[in-house]
Amino acid sequence: MKSLNLYIITLFLTVISCSNSHKSTANNQNMEISSIGENYLTMRINGVDWTADNDIFGAFHPKGYDKAIIIAGSKGKKDKNEQTFNINLYNTNGPGTFNFVNGNKDFNVAQLANLSADNYLCGSMLGFDMKVVVTKATTGPDIIEASFEGKMTCSSGEVLNITNGKFYYHE
Repeated sequence: MKSLNLYIITLFLTVISCSNSHKSTANNQNMEISSIGENYLTMRINGVDWTADNDIFGAFHPKGYDKAIIIAGSKGKKDKNEQTFNINLYNTNGPGTFNFVNGNKDFNVAQLANLSADNYLCGSMLGFDMKVVVTKATTGPDIIEASFEGKMTCSSGEVLNITNGKFYYHE
């Protein structure tokens, strides 16, 4: 009887220990995800910091674009002066380094809208030369992590120098 009681106590302590271990693992996973932080899109434009403060979005192989990576974000009030930035990479299977210019064969594009009244469009069909390094691209959930740099020609003819571009999106 004494050994049966000892066995039951040992079994009970083992169950409690395993339960706490599982909770600890779950808590560590939650801490890992929450320590990643907020979604962000930042860069320096001609040496001046630019940070998206709304509509930060990323996607990897979104519906209808099975080989695409989308990087996007906006800055400012949601009105006609809102500055919007996006990089669209097409014909890609996942992370990698992408060097592309206006007129590239994959139709990759980088553009910034509404930087100023004179520079209502930069990049896109006006011209760009970008290097994008995608370090993470997953679906379910969508997680995109990238850095970028390059140049964009604006509607005024000004050429923007983009440096220290960083993007993180977690669905």
